[in-house]
This record gives sequence, C-alpha cells and structure tokens, in this order.
Amino acid sequence: MSAALVRTIMPGLCVSLFGAFVAAIALTYPLGSALRPGPGFFPLAIGGTLVVLGLLVIIEAWRARPLDEDNTTGIAWRGMLATCAAILVFALLLERLGYVPAAIALVLIVGMGEPGRNWRVLGVIAIFMALFGTVVFIWGFGLPIEPFEGL
Repeated sequence: MSAALVRTIMPGLCVSLFGAFVAAIALTYPLGSALRPGPGFFPLAIGGTLVVLGLLVIIEAWRARPLDEDNTTGIAWRGMLATCAAILVFALLLERLGYVPAAIALVLIVGMGEPGRNWRVLGVIAIFMALFGTVVFIWGFGLPIEPFEGL
C-alpha cells in the first residue's frame, strides 16, 4: 500500500475507528428501548453513525484517488490544527458560555483551516449550526446543556 493511498483513506479510517471506540464504550451502559432510551442509546447511535460516515469517506476517497500518486500533497496541517483547536475551544466554551456561542466558535475556527474561506458564508453556517443544534439536541433530545449559560 503506497503512502499516497494511506493518506487518502486515513481520515475515513480515523473517523470509523473513533466511532467504533464510542460505540464500544456506549455498550457498557444500559441501552434501554427505542421508546425509553437508556444512557448508552444516544452514544451508540452517534458511534454507529460515525462508523458509517467514515466508511463512506473511505469509499469516496478510494473512488476519487489521484491517478498519478506522485502528484499528491502532504498532510493538510492547517486544516488539522484548526479542527483540533475548534474541538478544544468548543469543549472549553460549552459549560462556560453555553451551546450557541460554543457552536459558533467551533464553526468559525474550523473555517480558519480553509484557505479561501468566505466569512459571510461561514457566519451563516455558524448561525445555522447553532440553531439546528439547539433545536435537535437541547429541545429535541433534551440534553442537559443550556443554549446560553447564565440566562
């Protein structure tokens, strides 16, 4: 297996392995039923979803791999560092400021990893993700997090 092929499938493989790890931990908690989900039900669903999405990324990367493998670039450090920083900032802001500011910061910091970003589009995506997450996770699933902490 060439280094270029490994670089192509590595992101999907990492997502799938992380999803399998989350699902394995979720199985140690009671799952409950579909009508009365237990504490392991939601993490198991997220882990399974991550495994499937990672496999889809691998398939897509495999199908779109460059024909000339010497023409590939190195690791996208900027994007990887921006993603790691965004996850860290989200985790730090979630309990201190609430979900909405944390989600907006997450999207804006991830956007800094993209070289030709459009701040207006990124702002719209950040607001949409904050509202969508509030509706789905806080109001829909009833997760014990506040949209804005201290309000």
